[in-house]
Amino acid sequence: MNGLADGGWRMAATAACVALLACACGLPGKMTLDVSPKIALTGPKDVAIMGTRTDVVAALEGALAERGFTFKRYMNRDRQGDPAAQVRSGANVTDNTRYAVEVTPDIFDRCAAGGFQFKSLKVSVIDRQTNELMLRTSATGRSEKCPPTSGDIFHEIAKAIDTAWRK
Repeated sequence: MNGLADGGWRMAATAACVALLACACGLPGKMTLDVSPKIALTGPKDVAIMGTRTDVVAALEGALAERGFTFKRYMNRDRQGDPAAQVRSGANVTDNTRYAVEVTPDIFDRCAAGGFQFKSLKVSVIDRQTNELMLRTSATGRSEKCPPTSGDIFHEIAKAIDTAWRK
């Protein structure tokens, strides 16, 4: 007798449904280090946060705070008269932070538990004295608090930034 005729089709259908459900839930997020520092980041772990404090920025701040970082709002941006109108950090850093963190999220969707499903998330650390890009990470997929396949995106980014301080 055919294996599908005696109930084997139920197992095949169940396996197909489980595979479809796993794909529909999305994969846990993953982070990659695009630019790593050539030299160790130095000084206190005080960083200026560039831009608006969104839920994504707050989640990253939480992961960084667990590693001893403190935050200030980005206080000073001088625009140069270059043809491309590049934004450059000024020599007069009024909030006394050497490094700024820029967070650029492309949120695909919010998860029911409060996490995020990212198409992409880029986080850059910029030396405000030299205007040099020190570190950049990119991430895709599900963040923390995004069951059933939550990732560790914010904690992985925080670990990469923290590791750059301890080289």
